[in-house]
Amino acid sequence: MHLVYRSLIALLLLPLVVPAQSDEDIYEANRLKKVFTDDRVVATLVEEEFNFDKGRSDDKRPVVVATRNTGINFLSLRESAGIQYYDFYNSFTKITSFKQLEKMKGMFGVKKNYNVGYAIDRSASSSDYFSDDSRVKYFNIGFSGYGDATRVETEKKYLDSKYLTSVYFHSFYPAKEKIIRVKVPDWLELDLREYNFADFKVTRQKTTEKNMTVYTFKIQNIPAIKNESRGIGMAYMYPHIVFVVKSFTNDGKKEKGFADAGDLYNWYNFLYQKTANKPEDFKSKVTELTRGKTTDIDKVKAIFYWVQDNIRYIAFEDGLAGFIPASAQDVYKSKYGDCKGMANLITEMLKLAGFDAYMTWIGTRHIPYDYTLPSLAVDNHCISTVMIGGKEYYLDGTEKYIPFGDYAWRIQGKEVLIGKGDKYEVKKVPVMDIEKSKLLTQTSFQLKDNVLKGHVKATLTGEQRTRFHQYYHDLPTHDKKKVIQRFLEFGNKNLVVTNVKTSDLNNREIPVVVEGDIDLSNYIITEDKEIYLGIDFFPEDLRGLIPDKDRQQDYALSSGYISQDETELILPAGYKVASLPAPIDEKNPDYAVTAAYSSKDNKIIFKKTLSFPTGRIRKADFENWKKFADKLKDFNSTLILIKKP
Repeated sequence: MHLVYRSLIALLLLPLVVPAQSDEDIYEANRLKKVFTDDRVVATLVEEEFNFDKGRSDDKRPVVVATRNTGINFLSLRESAGIQYYDFYNSFTKITSFKQLEKMKGMFGVKKNYNVGYAIDRSASSSDYFSDDSRVKYFNIGFSGYGDATRVETEKKYLDSKYLTSVYFHSFYPAKEKIIRVKVPDWLELDLREYNFADFKVTRQKTTEKNMTVYTFKIQNIPAIKNESRGIGMAYMYPHIVFVVKSFTNDGKKEKGFADAGDLYNWYNFLYQKTANKPEDFKSKVTELTRGKTTDIDKVKAIFYWVQDNIRYIAFEDGLAGFIPASAQDVYKSKYGDCKGMANLITEMLKLAGFDAYMTWIGTRHIPYDYTLPSLAVDNHCISTVMIGGKEYYLDGTEKYIPFGDYAWRIQGKEVLIGKGDKYEVKKVPVMDIEKSKLLTQTSFQLKDNVLKGHVKATLTGEQRTRFHQYYHDLPTHDKKKVIQRFLEFGNKNLVVTNVKTSDLNNREIPVVVEGDIDLSNYIITEDKEIYLGIDFFPEDLRGLIPDKDRQQDYALSSGYISQDETELILPAGYKVASLPAPIDEKNPDYAVTAAYSSKDNKIIFKKTLSFPTGRIRKADFENWKKFADKLKDFNSTLILIKKP
């Protein structure tokens, strides 16, 4: 009883507080609701300030420490609304303050800011194949009334500024105004690289304070980032700044940062030297794999394909392990590794076989930068480079079904940083001819008794072949036959496929070929002596490729590719072609179609080529793309008229 009594007294002594809602907040909500019509919550002001100090790494080397202080005022635009505010951190960063503050009205009418936020802290790694030390801290913020306001204040430290890379103006919530201040002390040489500023009204101001230069960037009326599938990557379109510490002065000595690609490589190579490879642990395997191989190409293939087939991609990246490759012997013994570990194993095995092979860093396609930007933002992947006959070949162990000499779409045309001991080279992965990435469908039909019977053969090359292998080999064994059957049906429910045959689906070097006999009934329209039918049996379904009108990003396809159909229809004796659909020829830098019908004697021949050379549909071209898709749909649905004798 005594304890309960004391608790009640304590509660009575607490100030009586309720959420405050001012007339100014209501007025602001009314105004901003007209600007951000589809949003429930808006940030009226976002301020980020970056400061820099000198520090030491774990191994006592001098580094630049960065601190980001963030203040955000949120306002509800609905009677009931909510938002999740979050921030990520890992071994290289630390969240030192994370508060949600609310205006409260006390019992005497005095307004105060109370820390009302309950922060949740958990691991941010959720993939079965990738795990790292990243964590996320967040608030679930609820608003009970229209015009309710709250404020978030956080402080985050970057223990080494090389890990402070890209800072964006846009976020997952809309903002009335965002201000970024960067305070650069005189002892620090900091390069602020601006990207995508041209299409956005970002203002800049440079001022000086005591012993420092202050850069202030402002932007207003920022829409929220939409969660869009098939995006090309934020860095291509949203305005942002990349921070590059070029050098700094510490104890009277100038310390290097990343002034150029050489500095970036030297850091990568410094970490790579910590790997402690023991190639003798797998020397016998290399001997076994290359035994009997008479050409350099065959020897390299044997090693490369063994890694593809036997090493699983699984990444456990904790701290510097995200940059230091696992030792080649550990990857060999465990039979798994991340891209760096797999590249390291390939490189070491090739060296044992007598080849010049090198660790190589690269950024995949959704990263727009090249190595003129010396930053950790420039790359996210690791492969191996081998020299044969004075030519570079790039080997990506994570691409399980890519044959030697071919390159995945995601790295084609991208710069690589090739490590050659104390030296490095910057090269480019070749861009493969789009003609080599094709789905070719060849069909021959005969018309008999109002039924179409014939044979269909589908041939897949390049990226189309690789994607087929990836899908097919991940299927349970009992589903494989069924999937092949459905593949030849091309979504046509009237098609019956029999006598299905395939190429060797365990051979990644040859085209994938799937063929079979087909019987197409309930397809022909007859009226007296007139027959109406279409022989564009496998029209490209573009319905899933129509972006919505409010989309923010360009639309990225899985790859650039060509879809080509060749169809032959043999008519019974005496049947005549009365009319054929008019040809179509539409061209755009990102997409094109040519298609035409012809007839000779008792044959109708149809050829169509649909190509996507860039693997991308640009936002600025969405309206033209929709018109293109409509024209193609109309063409696909136009019928042939045939006269019976």
